Amino acid sequence: MGAACAGALLVHLVVACAASEDVQPRPEADSGAVAPPTDASAPPSEGEDADVDASPPRECSGDGFCHTALPTGQTLRAVWGDGQGIVWAVSGQGAILRWDQTEWKIHASGLGPLSAVWGSGPTDVWVGGQSVLFHGTGASPAALTFAATTRPMGEIASIWGTSANDVWAVVVRNDSLPRSRVLHYAPSSGGGPSSWSEVTVDPEMRFTHVWGTAASGVWLGGILGDVYSGAPGRIYRRQPGATEFAPVLAPADPDDPETETAYDPGELASVSVLSDTSMVLLGRTPFGDEMLIRGKSTDGGLTFTLEHAEFNGEFNGLSSFAVAATTDDDLWVAGEYGRMRHWNGSRWSAPALTVTKFPVIENLHAFWVKGPDDLWVVGEGIALHLDPTKKK
Repeated sequence: MGAACAGALLVHLVVACAASEDVQPRPEADSGAVAPPTDASAPPSEGEDADVDASPPRECSGDGFCHTALPTGQTLRAVWGDGQGIVWAVSGQGAILRWDQTEWKIHASGLGPLSAVWGSGPTDVWVGGQSVLFHGTGASPAALTFAATTRPMGEIASIWGTSANDVWAVVVRNDSLPRSRVLHYAPSSGGGPSSWSEVTVDPEMRFTHVWGTAASGVWLGGILGDVYSGAPGRIYRRQPGATEFAPVLAPADPDDPETETAYDPGELASVSVLSDTSMVLLGRTPFGDEMLIRGKSTDGGLTFTLEHAEFNGEFNGLSSFAVAATTDDDLWVAGEYGRMRHWNGSRWSAPALTVTKFPVIENLHAFWVKGPDDLWVVGEGIALHLDPTKKK
């Protein structure tokens, strides 16, 4: 999703809400793809090959990334965990997968390409795809039944909410105005059962992400105009208690003095919420340069300051698709060809992902993170779980 620069990296951090959600990913790697540059997950040197070959297969890498076996042929696009051990993922092949703390199982299939997942709890999960939203309910995670909504949909790009009766989704439309639809699932005005309704924002906006917290409100991110036109990015926010969305001031690309400084944070790629008062956004300038924006609030989430963050060290590599953070000094970025970077407060590093003598080269599309010791990253036929106790 963007480019990198040596030395100091200017990055954009915005209020972002916890789920991992990603912009249009690049085509997945195949046999004709250009080989990625080597990094910490690359194969060992010749002197180490004999030891590696003689050792039994490892479950986890030297940095504690444990490989979990997936059903074959599944490219995972989004992931969400209930915080109690069960993790859900959705695939471009139309499957809903469930991690039961032991293995991944296909919970439902044949649903068409899927791209978003979020839940309010262990037995209330929403999944979005090309033309419909699916609502999973049941007595236990293993017993969830996913029913399609009756409201006509487009491509569901992102889902987020604060509770079972306060859920938001953005629907991307590529063929006509409005360029996207913002949907809200809430009880009817008369106190009846919850249902989906459309919320008017800006018909020219192509929203791709929704996030937030109960204290900071609902946030929307996307681009103004056609996705292929290099249009500027925009962020909108609906504060708690408000009924309308308003554009949010965000810093423009610091390397482009011609860019307007009022509202342009670039094209949104992924968001991650640290707390009610601290969030991070991974974006891309109209020129394709990667950036992170830092969002901070000093009044409990009522107002936010958005600014580029300057990081020491080198942040480079191929395009990034996802970001996850637990603190200002614990930030992860992942993307093409298995490339991952970690910020520890003083420098960027490339964590070891491989458990063989061959590097991980699968595209990584999405994160879900609960804390420093509970992080998932998923992608093209791959699902990794970070377990710090397995570091060597």
